Amino acid sequence: MNNFVRIERSVVLGQCVYSSEDLSACETTAKGNDASLLRFLCERFLRGEFCEVFSDERVKELTKVSFREGCFDQLYQKCANYLGTDNSCVRQLAVLLIGASALKLFIQSNWTGPAASGSEEIFTDVTGDECHRLCVSELEINGEPSYHLIEEPAFLIVAKAFLLSCRRLLSACSTADWWAYRCAFVHQLVLLDRSFSLYKEISERLSQVEESTFWAGDDDMSHKLKMQFLMEAAMAHLYYFEVTKCRSYLDKAKLLSHFDFELTGALGKRTYHQENALSQLVLSVQRKGSCVEDLQPACPLVHFPKNLPLKDDTIMNEIKFDHEVSSNTCLAPEEQCLILTTCILNKNISAPEALRDEEMMAYIERVLSMPLAWSVQFSALFQRCRLETKSSRRVERSMSQLQGLVDAVKASEPHAGIRQELFFCTRSPSVWDIEKELGHLFFSLGATKSALDVFLKYELWEEVISCYTKIDRRDKAEAIVRRLLEQEETAHLYCLLGDATQDPQHFEKAWEISKHTSSRAQRSLGLMHYHKKEFKDAIPYLEKSVELNGIQMNVWFALGYSAMQVEDYPLCVKAYKRVVNLDSDSFEAWNNMASAYIHMGDKPKAWKVLQESLKCNYEDWRVWENYLLVCADVGAFEECIKAWHRLIEIKGKHADGKLAKILVKVVSEGIPDMHGKPGSYLKPKLLELFGRVTSGVTNDADIWYCYGSLYKLSREEGDSSEEDTERMLQFFQKSFRCLSQKQNWEKDVDTCSEVLTRSKELLECYMSSIESIPNKQRRHQLLSSARITMKGTLAIVDRHKANFTSEQLQKLEPMVNSVTEKLEQVTALTASCD
Repeated sequence: MNNFVRIERSVVLGQCVYSSEDLSACETTAKGNDASLLRFLCERFLRGEFCEVFSDERVKELTKVSFREGCFDQLYQKCANYLGTDNSCVRQLAVLLIGASALKLFIQSNWTGPAASGSEEIFTDVTGDECHRLCVSELEINGEPSYHLIEEPAFLIVAKAFLLSCRRLLSACSTADWWAYRCAFVHQLVLLDRSFSLYKEISERLSQVEESTFWAGDDDMSHKLKMQFLMEAAMAHLYYFEVTKCRSYLDKAKLLSHFDFELTGALGKRTYHQENALSQLVLSVQRKGSCVEDLQPACPLVHFPKNLPLKDDTIMNEIKFDHEVSSNTCLAPEEQCLILTTCILNKNISAPEALRDEEMMAYIERVLSMPLAWSVQFSALFQRCRLETKSSRRVERSMSQLQGLVDAVKASEPHAGIRQELFFCTRSPSVWDIEKELGHLFFSLGATKSALDVFLKYELWEEVISCYTKIDRRDKAEAIVRRLLEQEETAHLYCLLGDATQDPQHFEKAWEISKHTSSRAQRSLGLMHYHKKEFKDAIPYLEKSVELNGIQMNVWFALGYSAMQVEDYPLCVKAYKRVVNLDSDSFEAWNNMASAYIHMGDKPKAWKVLQESLKCNYEDWRVWENYLLVCADVGAFEECIKAWHRLIEIKGKHADGKLAKILVKVVSEGIPDMHGKPGSYLKPKLLELFGRVTSGVTNDADIWYCYGSLYKLSREEGDSSEEDTERMLQFFQKSFRCLSQKQNWEKDVDTCSEVLTRSKELLECYMSSIESIPNKQRRHQLLSSARITMKGTLAIVDRHKANFTSEQLQKLEPMVNSVTEKLEQVTALTASCD
């Protein structure tokens, strides 16, 4: 491994892991001032003194440009000129360090603290508020604006120029793609919505980093680099709803880390007044290899974000377990990130419920039990705050903890370098995210004025409008937005005005002002029609919105549903395919896509799609019901029987007479399944299924008839016992009883015809099978029962002849005569048994 790679590894990790010999060896290849500049940049960067970097005249020479003459072009040109005169590894590394320092300063200003400055000298022709406004505007991408109160936006512009625009010029730097990804992701975090172009950039850079070899090796440093990359990649994909990719990276990280963790139960007490220990959720951690040793916090714990205790007179601050659980297993900070990211993933893909929150709390408490990295502690506390807002006994701590996190950002210690270790591996909130959460907490507690004060202070206009809308004061929201529009007209503000007034003209105005680039404007117009159930009108706007920004999962879903409502099934499939590409666990999207395929007549595809839907949600009876029917259509008869069993497990009972008849026909005629196997092999499984169905549903004539038909089939095949014959007769009798107990069957000619047909079939069945029963007394008993039932049926038909027309009576007369004839034969058989 060469000296430059070791230095780059240190820079990526934010930890000094190179030796002075590495730096000296690099300096020997440098010319003129380059050696001292490289040493200066390395030392300042790894000490977290990022502001010092931009106070150096040599750095100022590279970064000072005129904004109005094209800041990105000028910064790129300065880098190109600097590298062009002597395109050495030293100079490329210097450019990378300057760009990384700018990115770190931007993160310091908006996420981790302490407050930073120094960007005022970057642009020579603009200063103050004007500079800030122009920088924020410059960071807009494809019509997606950034949050307008970000601090020191000039640093992000420098970082983008040096790390993204100049990436191809840094061919000697092994970590250029990694830093380019980080820069693009930070830019995404300050946008008000997800950007498709940044998504593509991030995906490409992550692929390049994954294919690189600079982290090859089995040493501790290589292990740290691999873990950090896997965690960063997982977090990025989770941000874009790509659950499958996120989980894949987490699985790789878990495999690499050589430890297992799972939720389990342990006896303990949660409340002060609890007398008996009960099973409590806890995250059990087991290390496979040797223990991690010499783990120390990155700085004194007094400088970490404070973990405030729970001051409640009932619930304990921590669960008191009867026996010590595996919390003494030491975890490296990267491994804590793995647990925390797994927690966030599970939270995102699970429906909100009390059990889910308890599970998440077990993950978070495990991370908080051993503070090692500032950013991990910060992120874990924020996630706990979000969970505790729903608990009346914990909400007070949540409120205090959120304020404590704001105070931690403002504190002067520790330095920025320590705060930003593992920053990209955690879901650390920005300052405005914390304040937004605090505002939502106030609103949920009914403190509307306090919530509005927070939202107004940080100019979170969407939250302000939402807040006023919820208290039915849209007029105030409108007044605020109109006042802002008097200062500056932007597409985003017109969209907000449309939200406040629900007037589509404002969204149209936003579309025009953005020069037809605002996906937000088209989305709002489309969703306005969608919520009014004007699906045909919604589709063009929704299509245009996803054309401009293809990672709006909610818009793709709305487009798919709208297309289904207007019977545009190819568009419906296209939209839902995009939804499941973004979130493969969206069972509703899979299910709706299957429905579209069914309407298109492509049932084999529908069958495969429904299988994916069931992987996402194994408990939804509606999906299983669709799957059951499609299985029958495509010839997956064994799967059909399994699906029926599953429906009974979920619903308690389920009957489908039509499907039962199909399955009996498959068995009786040996109809081949989708694999070409004759269906006769399914008879034992079908008998088991009908037994389970009839235990829950006792009044379905078709089910009892099909059940009896299976035993009749066994008799015809010569594979039945006396007991089977009795079962057959019993099930046919129950089927007939269910049919004849239908209300007013005797007044409807079709139902009456069906009863008479079944009567004839039942009598024939008795006559053909009664010889199989050797006991004369039992034969007499069965035949007598059938005779009495049929005589009663004929009597009912005769009493209600007046309900039918002469034509209907002509239709029924042959049936009545046929049943009468069979009844006489049964009567004779009964007499022979005496």
